[in-house]
Amino acid sequence: MNELEVVRTCALLHDIGKLECWANRQPWSKHVSYTYKFVKDCLGEELAFHAMRHHSSASYLNEEKPQTLVEKIICLADNIASGADRREEPSRGPPVPSPPIKLTHVLSKQRVRKKLDERNLAYLSQAIKRKLGNLEKDFTENPRTTYLKIFRVLEGNGLEGKEVSKLRFVPADTREPINDVSLWDHLKLTTAFATCIYLEGWKGYNVNDYEFALISGDADKISSFINESLRLPDLRARSELIKNATERTRMFLSDFLGPECVLFAAGGSFLALCSPKLLESTLEGVKKSFEEATGRRLSITVCHVIKRGDEFLRDFGGVWESSRRQMRLEKGRRLLISERVIDEGVEVCDICKANPWTKEDEQKVLPTVPPRRERLCNSCWELRESSKGVWLDKLKDEKDFVACIRADGDNIGRVLAGRIFKEENKASTPSRISTLSDIIHRACEKEFTRIIEYFKGRLVFAGGDDLLAFTPGNVALEATKQVASKFRAEMAERCTMSAGVAIFHYKLPVYVGVEAAGYLLKRAKDEGKNKIAFAVIGGSGVTLSELKEKIEPRSWDELNTILKIVTSMHTGELAYSQLRRVAKTISKNRDEAEVFIKYQMGRGVISWRDGERFLSYLKTGLFDDAFLIYNLFKSDGDV
Repeated sequence: MNELEVVRTCALLHDIGKLECWANRQPWSKHVSYTYKFVKDCLGEELAFHAMRHHSSASYLNEEKPQTLVEKIICLADNIASGADRREEPSRGPPVPSPPIKLTHVLSKQRVRKKLDERNLAYLSQAIKRKLGNLEKDFTENPRTTYLKIFRVLEGNGLEGKEVSKLRFVPADTREPINDVSLWDHLKLTTAFATCIYLEGWKGYNVNDYEFALISGDADKISSFINESLRLPDLRARSELIKNATERTRMFLSDFLGPECVLFAAGGSFLALCSPKLLESTLEGVKKSFEEATGRRLSITVCHVIKRGDEFLRDFGGVWESSRRQMRLEKGRRLLISERVIDEGVEVCDICKANPWTKEDEQKVLPTVPPRRERLCNSCWELRESSKGVWLDKLKDEKDFVACIRADGDNIGRVLAGRIFKEENKASTPSRISTLSDIIHRACEKEFTRIIEYFKGRLVFAGGDDLLAFTPGNVALEATKQVASKFRAEMAERCTMSAGVAIFHYKLPVYVGVEAAGYLLKRAKDEGKNKIAFAVIGGSGVTLSELKEKIEPRSWDELNTILKIVTSMHTGELAYSQLRRVAKTISKNRDEAEVFIKYQMGRGVISWRDGERFLSYLKTGLFDDAFLIYNLFKSDGDV
């Protein structure tokens, strides 16, 4: 059998016995016996011994301690991963695990992500075992394929692991505050270190004798590439191209280093653990995979840092920050993919302006003199064709308005650098950084997609903590509010989000919405972050040139109040003509508007209940914003 696959497989399963051990309320040291039983049933006795013998302390019997090279490697890898994950001394916890056990959030000791009782733990253990089945013969014949199947099952992302994805919500330790790292993250990290140790060669138990490389990559000028053409099908196609190229990069890293070594891959970026011996080949392979997947339309910057094992164990956040600094340096001196030289006189593509045009889009006529069809090169034509059929007229609301939403998490670099952990008196560890990246990725790619689709919109790009989407105009603010709320909830209320929303008529060029939303997002960021700036472009709203003067970013609480006022305007007794007069009066003199409402209350034109409510709305200073939205989307029944 391939010895590396033996190391990987046994490292990946070394703590799998914790599920049944905790379900039976047995002491922690007994988990090795349950691991032995589990692995023996699936892979046979030899691998069961290798997986079981990964502790060398006095709490374990001599026959449970490492004896072979495979077992020593797993023991050291577990020590590095465990030491990095569990640097803090447990503040509390029973001497014997007492279900229900809790997985807390890496950013908050008070936020519980999941609780599991004895029944949940036992069922999960049996579900994984059933999904794996008897693999002893398969492993002997093809250890690599068998290892990958086991990895997919435990990961819970593929079809093989769909039923057992809860392994991501089982803590690796039941004691506070070190119960915030999942068992899956610990198993994966242990396997990554074990792979690197094996490839570097065994040098004994001294962690200072080993070096590990942390490699990272980040696509160059993603926003410029996506916005090169501001037509909705092109935006979506370019976003999908980045997504597919990132997936191709992840697949290369998984095949070349092992899937356990990929700590994060999404939105044009990746982070991976690597043996220094494979460093050069890995970096070359990553660039080739990513840039070939984009047809060399987009480049990627890759970099690395090499640190001793004790530095990974002591301060992974520092290692990660070193990697980020190195990336900034590499970005500053990168050589972008050179553009093709075009002979003078050759007409180029209207989109990329880099290649000769070869095709005309019959559905798009440019307002040139005289008007002509839009001309595209083969590359831009293929991208447009891949996403044709999705146009703004498919997204418009009953009033023919659409909206462009751009959102971005606030200070995420500070969060991923581990500084926020210090506020919680937590160490910045590999699994915590990996867990946090996974939470951000899942929130953006899965939860944001669900929210936008619920509001009949289209997600263009969701990567890292960025969002670009289009929705019907009348639901844009509510959709954006839910996106920001979901992001805060997923981040345990420790991180916020800013957004820019441009509402415009569907017949206006897409670039109007994209550019306006981008500017509004910047305004929200510049005004203190954790805010939303929105505007209606054209019609009765502002023009692009007026955005700077007339738009005031609002807090999310203020937006919530605005939406409540709009709802009240739709459902209240106040006639549209009266609302319009109040709004017009407010723009001149707020005191006069208050007098007008009280006068109408005295005459009985406005009910006492509605009057009191609208007087309270005046005090918020948000009546103008609310009336703008109400006036834009009022129904024909509002008279």
